[in-house]
Amino acid sequence: MRKSVLKAIPLAKPLAVAAVLACAFASQAQAQTNVIIYGRVDAGINYQSNQVGKDANGNTIRGGQWGVGGNEWGTSMIGFKGTEDLGGGLKAMFTLESGFQADTGRFNGTGLFNRRSTVGLNGGFGTVKIGRDLALPSDRVWSIDPTGQQNMSTSTLFKGRNWPQTSNQIQYITPEMGGLYVHLMYGAGEAAGSTTRGPAGSGIGNSTGVAIGFVQPTYELLAMYDTAHDENGTYDSLFSRSKEITVGGNVTFGAAKLFAGWQNLSAPAQAVDPLNPMTKANKANQFWLGANYQLTPALTLIGAAYHVKLNHDVGSANLFMLGTNYSLSKRTLLYASIGTIRNGSNTDFQVQTGDSTGLAGQNQNTFYTGISHSF
Repeated sequence: MRKSVLKAIPLAKPLAVAAVLACAFASQAQAQTNVIIYGRVDAGINYQSNQVGKDANGNTIRGGQWGVGGNEWGTSMIGFKGTEDLGGGLKAMFTLESGFQADTGRFNGTGLFNRRSTVGLNGGFGTVKIGRDLALPSDRVWSIDPTGQQNMSTSTLFKGRNWPQTSNQIQYITPEMGGLYVHLMYGAGEAAGSTTRGPAGSGIGNSTGVAIGFVQPTYELLAMYDTAHDENGTYDSLFSRSKEITVGGNVTFGAAKLFAGWQNLSAPAQAVDPLNPMTKANKANQFWLGANYQLTPALTLIGAAYHVKLNHDVGSANLFMLGTNYSLSKRTLLYASIGTIRNGSNTDFQVQTGDSTGLAGQNQNTFYTGISHSF
């Protein structure tokens, strides 16, 4: 999972804490050689047509928008992780990871380690992790998405539903079984007297997920089911608190890698806003096809098409994108992508994943290019 759509907050206090932790972990790493600092910085130039905004008088304005973007190709992040060999094939492990916006220098979310803060054990039985982590859609769907979950991807037509993190989480991943794996996740709602509700005012309840995958050198198959409840233990928002089914895979033929998949969302308790036709839909089906072609060892070409259909005659939308990745080294990547979203008369999807209020029936085009450096 490479993305985060949480609201950015000021860095000052979290950054001070992170600096202290970085020094402590670096010292630990030198002493034991099993703790590492890692991360990625991603930023570039971004253009989107037909954006909606407000002028100084509060009037709605529309037009193209240029800017310095961050996280179009992947999430900027910094993290610390380590293991300790306990003997007999058993290892203790931890991960602390925070996403941030390279263009503003601000962390994502409201916590210091907003993406991952887990501790666990790994051994012959598999892996158990406890804490805050990416939810199953974030952690698995990127492998069957032709863009690898760029800002134009399967998440675009699901408005970020594929990118959640989950707190109060327990995960279990089976050991290697000839390419077969099972990944289970449970995020506790932690409300008294209920296993699905969340505390009043939290907005969220419990979450669950199961993924079954089969990975081979030339192909991969994935089937996944996950849920995200609201604080009342129901599914009240199609693109955030809902049930999701994912089926897809990829196959490699020489320099070409082909991708295909299907996702279904369902929110039976979706509230209807008479002024917003999109809210009438409580089910959505998304289909996609795409390909990567490795033109040279350093240059990969990307093409993908995504289609979403909403129930109750709300309509459909299509996303088309073309892109390139060029590796300057194993750690540094240049990228460029163009795309277009074609909305139906009632749908209001952005060409890049995000809020799209005011865009019902509007089409958009986009271009972004940038650099991603991992360390």
